Amino acid sequence: MVDKWLRLRRNKSREDEQREAPEPPDADPAGAADRRHPDPRQAGAPQTPAPQGSGTAPPSGHVSEFVVPEYRVEHYDVPEYDGPDLESPPSLDAGQQSAPPRQLGADQVLGMEPQGTQDPRIVPPQHTPAPPQQAPAPRHAAADGQAGGPPQHGSAPRHAAPGAPEPGADRSAPDPRRGTNRYRRVVLGKPAAHVEPKPPPGDPYRPDTLFDGWSTPELTVRLASVRGDQHRFDGRPRQDDVVVAWHEPSATVVFAVADGVSSAAQSHVGAALVCRTAVNDLLVQLGEDRQGPNWTRVLQAARYQLLMRVARGREPDESDLAEATQTLATTLVAGTVAPAEGGGMHVTLVRAGDSSAWCLHQGRFNPLLSDKNSGPGEITSNAVVALPRLSAHSRPLSYTLPADGVLLVGTDGFGDPLGDGSGMVGERFAELAVRPPESRGLAHLLDFSRETFDDDRTLLAVWPRHRLSGGAP
Repeated sequence: MVDKWLRLRRNKSREDEQREAPEPPDADPAGAADRRHPDPRQAGAPQTPAPQGSGTAPPSGHVSEFVVPEYRVEHYDVPEYDGPDLESPPSLDAGQQSAPPRQLGADQVLGMEPQGTQDPRIVPPQHTPAPPQQAPAPRHAAADGQAGGPPQHGSAPRHAAPGAPEPGADRSAPDPRRGTNRYRRVVLGKPAAHVEPKPPPGDPYRPDTLFDGWSTPELTVRLASVRGDQHRFDGRPRQDDVVVAWHEPSATVVFAVADGVSSAAQSHVGAALVCRTAVNDLLVQLGEDRQGPNWTRVLQAARYQLLMRVARGREPDESDLAEATQTLATTLVAGTVAPAEGGGMHVTLVRAGDSSAWCLHQGRFNPLLSDKNSGPGEITSNAVVALPRLSAHSRPLSYTLPADGVLLVGTDGFGDPLGDGSGMVGERFAELAVRPPESRGLAHLLDFSRETFDDDRTLLAVWPRHRLSGGAP
């Protein structure tokens, strides 16, 4: 009797298990799955593509694969440099004794070459500024170093959006189109027409505005990059980029600022790649047992990354150089900032192209890299020799900035309206010498409105840490 009861119990357990077990996919009657979940997206079920070779077609509207594009720096071994001699100074070559950097005092203009260049005499902010110079026409340089015309974007004129303030209108009054006064755009001189930005291409994602800020125990960093009005009106991405990192063992801030050449279709990708590659290579070199960074290698690594982008896995050749120049051309300023005795900063810079750097000191914007303020008899040129091409003049320069100085590194979207610093733009940005602002405050100021100046703008600023408000430790 007991054995019979046990057999009946086991049979009942098997029947219960079969009723509770889920039905296999091929046992589901036609349409049952659709009745349970008419739309898998509404039910929250993931849509998994059918395996290849299964013979089952994916449902209508199904995306079988989506790869998020990224600015991935490929693994690389920097090849031997076979381009023009970059003439790195002996103080920066590994294995040689480093010469002391130039000490820059309050009465010196930084970055002026020994052969005697003219002092631009930048007016301090407490003085009456000189009348602003007539704004030059925006320059659009071609990727191969030849001056070219601005890219054509239909028949619309520059800043052809409606809604510009009427001449003589009271711009201090609230404007319902631009939000509260606190966030209204800063106007310097005659404003540009109001532009409601169009969405840029989303592949890859590029925000209209980027800003960041932080401090190490010795240095304070602020940076911002904004899309220019012309690119906002055209719906094109911001072509500038900036990357900053801290190498903690050496207490060194490492940075790169890039300005994609307008005529290169994917220059925003090129700018992102060279910034990440240059900073990555500098961090690697600072971690090695060497006298100092090999700056030729930094530029060559950035250049090689652009070539690898178009070579797609094979060793780049001359045709890849031509393609990279046409599609990815970009300028680059890379460098390091380290604390110096007495509260100053040791700065080393190298560049390819026409982006610039300044020491803001006692109201003066002293150029560190500018070739637009050459002395008598020197030939100046606005032509851009951008990466992946290299110029023989691309050599590093080292300075020691005073304790009350500020390092500024910017693209020509900032440098062109700044000029020699004696106008409205210089007067407003001279306030940076007082104390580091909030990061969003720098972005707000950098996005100022001024007629004819519509390029992307990027600015990196570095202060000694003691310059923070209240002398924060």
